[in-house]
Amino acid sequence: MRRKIFAAALLIFGSALPAAAGAATKTLEPIEVRVVVVTAFEIGEDTGDKAGEFQAWAEEMPQILPFPTGFRDLRYDPARKVLALSTGIGTSRAAMSTLALGLDPRFDLSHAYWVVAAIAGVNPNEASIGSAAWIGDVIDTDFIYYIDSREIPSGWKTGIVPRDRNEPFQQPLPDTSYNLFPLNHSLRDWAFELTKDSKLPDNSALQEIRTRYADYPKAVEPPKVITGDQASGQGFTHGKIINEHMERWVSYWTGGNGRFVMKAEEDTGVIGAIQRLEKIGRADTSRVLVLRTGSNYHMQPPSMDAATSLFGENIGSPGLKASLLAAHVVGGRVVNELAGNWSRYRDRVPSLERAK
Repeated sequence: MRRKIFAAALLIFGSALPAAAGAATKTLEPIEVRVVVVTAFEIGEDTGDKAGEFQAWAEEMPQILPFPTGFRDLRYDPARKVLALSTGIGTSRAAMSTLALGLDPRFDLSHAYWVVAAIAGVNPNEASIGSAAWIGDVIDTDFIYYIDSREIPSGWKTGIVPRDRNEPFQQPLPDTSYNLFPLNHSLRDWAFELTKDSKLPDNSALQEIRTRYADYPKAVEPPKVITGDQASGQGFTHGKIINEHMERWVSYWTGGNGRFVMKAEEDTGVIGAIQRLEKIGRADTSRVLVLRTGSNYHMQPPSMDAATSLFGENIGSPGLKASLLAAHVVGGRVVNELAGNWSRYRDRVPSLERAK
């Protein structure tokens, strides 16, 4: 019965989209998409005002495609066959938007690469503000048991406990499918190799912010392209204690192999939706790339408390503009390489080994 209900719902969903986009699409071949650029955070309009993640991509794509099941219309470049999606902020909106796009019959996504190009909070133990990180594994931070820290047992350092466990970081690991979202590391390494020499924005304002983190050697370096892993959850977290927790949380779920470099809010939703789409042949998880750029440090400098750092410094900080540009510059190199050499990449996912 459930399958019949789902099939009926999918039929209604699919038939409604062409009507919203125009009846003429019913007789057209699906639009070929080579790369989907996925963004989340946008401030105002798609173009022409203060920019968020979507704007730089929207401004270079001439076609606006209605997307009634999403939160913003899509942008499409027919020359490169690149589609830009703005999901909205947070895991739930990201999942809904990605799934809606994947089920949209207007598009042929059968060979598409998905490139998340978005901003994040950067771990000062790993990199500096404005840096860009190609992500290997995404670890969910929302699927937990939680006890307020004022009520935790003596001996515990946190009230955050993995589901199906009785204490923080208890071994063995529980079912990882809820918290661990591994990506194609070979594809990630290929993207890093392609972009590692990218010149990232830097200026006196970023340099001044970096001086506050003199106790963190990697935090005072100029912005650069790196690799690492991401903690992802709907909460905007900030502070030394939660930063230390995220480092251990990422290490826990990756068997000690992961390095927490960026904290973001959408990517478990994006990847989870693509995993569902793969089940029905509408997407390929081996073609997913996540690029996150540091718009702010994920914790306060030693001279400041966490609340002052978050609300007085990080909201609208000078790192925002630099990180947005870095996401477009670094992500754009990969998007252009994939879309511009389609005969090479359509049927064969690139890897660092093959590139050599």
